[in-house]
Amino acid sequence: MSTSARRATIIDVAAQAGVSRQTVSRAMNDLPGISSATRERVLEAARQLNYRPSRFGRGLVEQGPITLGLVVVDLSNTYFAELGAAVVRACAQHGWNVVLAEAGNAPDPDRVAEDLARRVDAIVGYDVLTGDIRGGLGMPVVQLDGSSDQLVSGGVVELARREAMDDLAAHLRASGTRRPVVLDLVGNGSSARSRVLTEALAPLVEDGHVPVRAVEGRTGHAEALAEILADGADALIAFNDELAVRLLRALREIGVAVPEQVRLVGVDGLEIGTLVTPELTTLAIDIEAVARETVELVAGMLDGSVPLTGEGAHRTVPYRLEVRASS
Repeated sequence: MSTSARRATIIDVAAQAGVSRQTVSRAMNDLPGISSATRERVLEAARQLNYRPSRFGRGLVEQGPITLGLVVVDLSNTYFAELGAAVVRACAQHGWNVVLAEAGNAPDPDRVAEDLARRVDAIVGYDVLTGDIRGGLGMPVVQLDGSSDQLVSGGVVELARREAMDDLAAHLRASGTRRPVVLDLVGNGSSARSRVLTEALAPLVEDGHVPVRAVEGRTGHAEALAEILADGADALIAFNDELAVRLLRALREIGVAVPEQVRLVGVDGLEIGTLVTPELTTLAIDIEAVARETVELVAGMLDGSVPLTGEGAHRTVPYRLEVRASS
């Protein structure tokens, strides 16, 4: 079987570069003991053969299944948990392994993706630093919820929100909303999601200014809501569904009816939004589609049918407005 019909091994790279397997291993792992010229010769052979060293393989000669690394901020977040499960299911169709890692609680969050890259064949990052970890090996690196300006350094799966947010603005206008407030999470700063939301909702407000209030993710909501509602807010748009469900509970505690006294909207379309009363209006994303597009993009990068960077490595999954009883 030719190397073009099967996955190249370290033996193939060693033969093409005219070196030993140990030398290939040193070049691949950036270890000392070989010259820069030899290292470049090995890396060039690896590129030509589309060789991907599998750190979870069955040794250096017989390569094991491809392993994809998924790095997110916090696996306790329901959205990331659902996404991780969807990526595992999508990878199973290819016979791949998946390693999940969270950056938010790591000692050095900025190094999580880089450290994981030493043990996997491809890296997918969501709202975490992937950095320039492809190196000479051309490792596939994909940024989830990324933007086109990141295509210079890797692949991007863009989660397009603007059309759904415009639909939300039209829905709220039709229901009489005039004082929307966006609730972001403390620590997010001025998140891109909040900025796009305020831009979309600005036509609803007489002066065009939609306030953004930062709240804690889990506590203090009743006090914050009392203040926000006292200022006249008639619609609350939460950063995500998880926060929206917590706000719904706090509104019930302070005796505020949804949607009669204030409308409530979340983002992401998680299942929890359908398990509360009233059911949550949300800007939903098809998480299975996100996982599927991501894994297929990585598969194309690995087999060489998709470039590692540039517009050919760009995929888009749109959000959609799901109108339910909370608005």
